[in-house]
Amino acid sequence: MSPTSLPAHARRGPRAGVRSHQAILVREQDSQHSGSGCCGRLGECHTELGKAADFSHSRARMEQVGEIYRALAAAAPDLDLVVADPRNFVWLYPAIWRAARNNGLGVGATLRSMARAGAPIAVVVDGETLFSGRLPESRTVVNAVLDRVALRFDA
Repeated sequence: MSPTSLPAHARRGPRAGVRSHQAILVREQDSQHSGSGCCGRLGECHTELGKAADFSHSRARMEQVGEIYRALAAAAPDLDLVVADPRNFVWLYPAIWRAARNNGLGVGATLRSMARAGAPIAVVVDGETLFSGRLPESRTVVNAVLDRVALRFDA
């Protein structure tokens, strides 16, 4: 799915004439990988099969990405904010390559950033992967993104 086909709530772009920076929030994979079939995930807390929340960790990560998205949308309205699925590498890797190279990252740094960004749960600002795999507290992530964008505006 390209970012232009994303629903309005999943992508915000800059206003016309305003210099923008891009933040990509790579979310947790939201898919059944356990073979539980088309009717739902096997073992969720509302079923009789084990009464286990097998995907609760994924849900918690998705909720944190949502919290970060809302905080960034409120704090930096001109930030080009994109939520991406890590499996959408056809869009993700070229977008990171373009942003990184446009912002002066070398080839090696760009390739490292792309490799880190492919993990479920990553934060990429202007092509540079700030966090990958695990996120610190949401406020820490938001502050890191805002600091990085402020540095680039000042440059």
